[in-house]
Amino acid sequence: MNPIELMRKYRWSYLKLASEFGITEAAARRWAFSEEATGYRNPPSMAYILAEKIDKELSLSTTVR
Repeated sequence: MNPIELMRKYRWSYLKLASEFGITEAAARRWAFSEEATGYRNPPSMAYILAEKIDKELSLSTTVR
């Protein structure tokens, strides 16, 4: 899962996304650029792994309630 998908799914701000991944808000915003945009930077592969893990944890916590 792309971290931007995680952000949109849980309606996080870029600031929340940045704090979850330990990066700056500007770096999180660059992840959202389309491939055609200048300055595009794809999230590192570890960010995809962390996004999957966070999504699983959040999904479990919402179903347990």
